[in-house]
Amino acid sequence: MKELLWQSKSEPPGPDLRPVNGFAPPEDEEPCKSPDLRAFIQKLEDAGRLLRVKETVDWKLGIGRWSRARRKPLLFEKIKSYPGQQVLTNGLVDLTCLRLALGFEAATPWKEVIAEARERMETAVHPRMVRTGPVLDNVVPASVLDLLQFPVPQWSDYDTCRYLGTWHLNISKDPETGQRNAGVYRMQLLGAKRATISASKGSDLARHVVNAEARGTELPVAVAIGAPEAMVIAAGAACPAGIDEFELAGALQQKAVELIRCGNLEVPANAEIVVEGFIHPGVRVEDGPYLDYDGRPNTNPKAFLFEATRLMHRSQPIFRGCATGRPGAEDHQLFAFLAQLNLLDFHGSRIKQRFQNFFWRRRAFRTAQMVGRMGSEPHRRK
Repeated sequence: MKELLWQSKSEPPGPDLRPVNGFAPPEDEEPCKSPDLRAFIQKLEDAGRLLRVKETVDWKLGIGRWSRARRKPLLFEKIKSYPGQQVLTNGLVDLTCLRLALGFEAATPWKEVIAEARERMETAVHPRMVRTGPVLDNVVPASVLDLLQFPVPQWSDYDTCRYLGTWHLNISKDPETGQRNAGVYRMQLLGAKRATISASKGSDLARHVVNAEARGTELPVAVAIGAPEAMVIAAGAACPAGIDEFELAGALQQKAVELIRCGNLEVPANAEIVVEGFIHPGVRVEDGPYLDYDGRPNTNPKAFLFEATRLMHRSQPIFRGCATGRPGAEDHQLFAFLAQLNLLDFHGSRIKQRFQNFFWRRRAFRTAQMVGRMGSEPHRRK
């Protein structure tokens, strides 16, 4: 990667609660009430699905290997070099986990889940703005910010290094229209404050970046890790016309998501970690190789460059991530669910997407991987 020289930026003074675009929805003084990652973990444990990993596991390859070898949600409680920190993986590794994440009973027939989810989608549930939340327990300025303070895994021996973003939200707004987007775009750590953001050309984030670059400005982006599962599900979806990802998340879980101001963005008030920053205009860097959903390493030579300017996190935050590449992994479970709701779009070939959706709906994961590999070449580590 080309070496870049940075101009220092002034540090913002804590979360900004000013109106955005001249309009600010009322903010509620009451504490957060919506489901969070910790409540989901408790649901998994109550249902007998959670495996607490008591032995020491290495963030480098160990967490990924454990996750691919077991088809249960895993909470790693002892991570090499990170005493006292935890990582959750495989949270949506099967249909029971998906049911629990959306507020259904564990034994609800799957056809009923899909039918109810389709009905829920018909009515958007608007977010609830709050003035504070657990994510504000700790606010870290740029001068001492270090993303390596978290046990960010290197998920696979195919991966070039550690990946901060594999099961998270990238939140941005179109600088022209103010349209909000929350997506899931993988992020490779490049240092204490920098990471890639790998987004396809057809994504909302890519369009936001292009519009910001046309103005000669950077694009503010917030990264939420350990957000409620319904938010990640919605962020992975192609939202129906007229609603955004936070409204879809509220509809799917039948409860408004709770947001706080973060600069000119809104972020989950009860996320485990939120990283505030920006994408540099006119800069592209290489992301990968990374073991992708189709079971092969993938490299993106034109990823965006993200720089963190502030960090917020809960006390004793739980890092959330996903080990991809294995047939039936939790990203495949998510794709299958979204395909059944006609909400899956990879922004690529429409014909290829149609074939993939056919196999995702039938949970034919290996075949869906095979279709995903068509027309692309594998990228090995150098």
